[in-house]
Amino acid sequence: MAVTARDIARIAGVSVSTVSRSLNNNQRISAETRERIKRIAEDLDFEIDASARSLSTQRLDTVALVCPDFLDRFEKSLYVNLLIRDLRMGLASHGLDCIVTEAVSPLGGSTLRRLVLQRKVDGILLLLSGTTPEDWTLIRKRAIPVVQVHYAPSYFDASQLDYFFTDNREGGRLATEALIESGSRRIACLMGLNPNSEAQDRERGWRDAQKAHGLAPDERLRFESEQSFEAAYDCVRRNIGGLRNADGLFAFTDIMALGALGALAEEGIAVPRDFRVVGYDDLEIANWVRPRLTTIHQPRQEIARMATDRLFALHEGKGVGLEQRMIAPYLVRRESC
Repeated sequence: MAVTARDIARIAGVSVSTVSRSLNNNQRISAETRERIKRIAEDLDFEIDASARSLSTQRLDTVALVCPDFLDRFEKSLYVNLLIRDLRMGLASHGLDCIVTEAVSPLGGSTLRRLVLQRKVDGILLLLSGTTPEDWTLIRKRAIPVVQVHYAPSYFDASQLDYFFTDNREGGRLATEALIESGSRRIACLMGLNPNSEAQDRERGWRDAQKAHGLAPDERLRFESEQSFEAAYDCVRRNIGGLRNADGLFAFTDIMALGALGALAEEGIAVPRDFRVVGYDDLEIANWVRPRLTTIHQPRQEIARMATDRLFALHEGKGVGLEQRMIAPYLVRRESC
């Protein structure tokens, strides 16, 4: 027979309401009583009925983690999938469940709108750069706690909400500085197609560092490709004539940098002796290639911790004002530069 709150109350010598309040961390119950009741519940393998609790507290303790629609593309989504894992761990540490979803259903229609209207979540982590103005208006109207992560939004003014981003402009600058410090003076840039704000900021950093050293960014050395190993490899092979006039390359992602390394090797260009390469993300695979990839480390775990801490504070009604952070990346120097 299943253990009930009444059973725990009888063992503890308290009322059923005291058991309920203790298991929900009601501060009106003494810490000693709360801990004693939790120990009894744990010994009896008792779990709170989530549906009953939501009726009494009007809270679901469930968060929507809204993601881009490219998670099925390994090369493009590898960093984002690692960030999703860190965010889920952060939410779990606060006792929050997580629904991972895209903003738009594969069958059409707004998943985000459905979750909000059906009251399936009481908090949202936005891990994407764009959703519809209608969805954003609905979120604000329902006053649901929301935190923007990783991507600067393109659909509304970011100053309206809490956010946690990597300082991508600083990352681009650090990558280019590393190339310059290693002796490069004609530095190419390999960006993704259809650049969003993070790509544009990284490119600005590429320009900033060169100008700070009296170097003129060469537009003929700015290339674009899809964010995959094959596309970056093909782009470098296709533009090898121009790249022979360069002595360094900053790639938008580690995956693209690895594609570039493969193409340069096939063309007989030795890295780092004749040519230097810096990537971006600091994925584990940067250590798997030779030469090992010098790259920019994104503070993924720090961003996840701060974002989930903030969402939990908002969920508990303890978030005051806005918390908006641009977290600095740093260079991880290996062998390619």
